[in-house]
Amino acid sequence: GADNFVGDGYHTVMTHRSMCELGLLPPDNAAVAPAHVSLSGGHGAGVLGAPPGIPAPPYMGYPEEVVSGLSEGYGDDVHGEMLKRTMFIHGTVFP
Repeated sequence: GADNFVGDGYHTVMTHRSMCELGLLPPDNAAVAPAHVSLSGGHGAGVLGAPPGIPAPPYMGYPEEVVSGLSEGYGDDVHGEMLKRTMFIHGTVFP
């Protein structure tokens, strides 16, 4: 299971392809939307989000009180826009 967090770059293309074929996910950009950072020893992180130009609910439907606290913490529009399209952040750290 932990491999899916940072080392499974083909996961979206293979596992969720049927969602694209049914029209429930965007056809091409769904596979390239994630960003992964992999380090030695299996450590790493990934960010899933809506690609630019693909509509998604702002802040993935989180309550306004949560969103306002996160947005204030960044303090600039660039990070706020990135946060608006972010769906999920995940990571793995091994001892």
